[in-house]
Amino acid sequence: MFDSDGTFHFVPELLQAVDAFVEGCEAAKGSPQNDLERGLIISYALGTIRCDLEMIWESLGSAPAFGTLHPRAVFENCTDRDDPRATTRRAMIEEELQKRGWLPGAEEGPSEASFG
Repeated sequence: MFDSDGTFHFVPELLQAVDAFVEGCEAAKGSPQNDLERGLIISYALGTIRCDLEMIWESLGSAPAFGTLHPRAVFENCTDRDDPRATTRRAMIEEELQKRGWLPGAEEGPSEASFG
């Protein structure tokens, strides 16, 4: 979660949650029939995580400590999408997805991607 440079992210924890969800689906319903089905399961898990995070953030915004200033607005004003750390994080995420077979590796073409 915490990097040596003082930054932090939740990629490993989120990917572990998705892995656990996929494993649970496989235990309950059997293995996906193909890469598309596996990819849809992964996408559904990510979408559900995003919805849950949005609801948590919205609920937090109603805390009296924030008054009329929503914490999301504070966050968005304090982050910069062009931050070089975002580029580094994006590369790390792509590497983790490649390890899981969710994205093709540098040596593979787009048609060779699998979700295995």
